[in-house]
Amino acid sequence: RFITMKHGKKVIAVMLILIMTLSLAACGGGDETADGKTKLTIAHQYGIAYAPLEVMKQQKLIEKHYDGVEVEWSTLNSGSTINEGFLSGDIDVGAMGVGPAVTGVTSGVPYKICSNMSAQPHKIMTNNPNIKSLKDITDEKIALVNIGSIQHILLAMAAKEQLGDAHALDENIAAMAHPDGMSSLISGSVDCHLTTSPYVFKEAEEDGITEVEALESVWPSGNSFIVAVASTDLQENNPELYDAVVAAAIDYINNNTAEAAEMLCEAEDVDAATMEKWLTDKDCVYSTETKGVMDMANFMAEEGFLENEGPKDFSDLAFDNVKGN
Repeated sequence: RFITMKHGKKVIAVMLILIMTLSLAACGGGDETADGKTKLTIAHQYGIAYAPLEVMKQQKLIEKHYDGVEVEWSTLNSGSTINEGFLSGDIDVGAMGVGPAVTGVTSGVPYKICSNMSAQPHKIMTNNPNIKSLKDITDEKIALVNIGSIQHILLAMAAKEQLGDAHALDENIAAMAHPDGMSSLISGSVDCHLTTSPYVFKEAEEDGITEVEALESVWPSGNSFIVAVASTDLQENNPELYDAVVAAAIDYINNNTAEAAEMLCEAEDVDAATMEKWLTDKDCVYSTETKGVMDMANFMAEEGFLENEGPKDFSDLAFDNVKGN
């Protein structure tokens, strides 16, 4: 595995990121099908942080814009699994949390960040009325996606600030996909769930579920959550196409929020009005500009989340076209 430990709003979504990434993959990577088409596998995870990808999937935008492309979509449980897929050649393009992306680049996965995708609310939710801060957690279990996930890094940041030890709660972690973590929280199988949208919205509606105030001070609203990555091979071998697509911003969801909500609501089993409310939450921000990536990378290097040396500069992690920090 590539994630290891030395110590145990408005919606401004840009389909640009994804069209850029997927177009590059179609031209520079992926296997060829029997009928001569380029097959590419797009990997992402759960939640409305990936809303632009779901819109692209439903609208078949890649197939409409680029002939000869056969797109295969894959939903995986963690960024570390996506990293493994990149190395094995099973995944051509991906979207993942900042933490796994930093780990991937520094571990030698042959990609870089090609654009930011979204910021989303992150919260620790609990069914235990006695847990109001991290100091109240003793042996209680905290469900989150995976060791080394961005949720784990956020927990470590908060633990460092509030408990004096970034790894103080590592043994409390129960690795679960977001939907499973929510089910476990509601059923009482775990005491806490560190998750993102839409699960934080759904859990807040449940009786007896409250928020543990812990994360805002270490990861402010608007900081990057999901980034898009493209292989270095694609960027180097298709620079003209890469530059042309980067220049053509398409803010589909920003201009078509209600329509996007109609597309996305069924997957989350809510009505379109609820989905539109989620998409326009002040903490849900879709943008190509990264924010806080180097802060997280430096923390990961300092606290033993990286096996190799941390990045010295933002350019170590991202292609030149990416704006942000």
